[in-house]
Amino acid sequence: MTVSNTAYLKGFYDSTKALGAKVISSDFTLEIEGFEQNYLLCKQAPWPEVSVGGEVEVPMPLGATMWQPQQAKFAQQGQVAFEETVAGSIDNMLINILSRGGIFNARIYEGTPQKFLRAKRIVDCFLQIDNPDRDWENRAQILMFNGTMFFHYFGEVIPGNSGNYS
Repeated sequence: MTVSNTAYLKGFYDSTKALGAKVISSDFTLEIEGFEQNYLLCKQAPWPEVSVGGEVEVPMPLGATMWQPQQAKFAQQGQVAFEETVAGSIDNMLINILSRGGIFNARIYEGTPQKFLRAKRIVDCFLQIDNPDRDWENRAQILMFNGTMFFHYFGEVIPGNSGNYS
């Protein structure tokens, strides 16, 4: 049954609006330490969050069970995507990261490095990049480097330098 009582719906509207503006997924940048100039080339990255790593099943009498949380999960992973430039900015960055042992630290900003609401520091990261496809018929797409970033996040939040990022 559809709820069409406008006063009832207005109450939900007012309560939702009072919680504040929603965060837009696209409003982020990833800045890799030592390769700060490439932050505008990262199209997709994981937003780190702290939570439990899973559940522990605790057996009880009569075949019953209960749950208990595992330790906090700080070893995380997520999808990344980088846009390549004619100068080979990402290819060169990947080679340089690998020549330094493959490990790097980074900051993920809610906003940009110049103007952000908050940032999260991730450490001991590494990238597993899938081979990009080149296609003679594809004249309408930027060359993307996609893969998985493995990283560690310990809940470090850097306060922002701006009330907004516009």
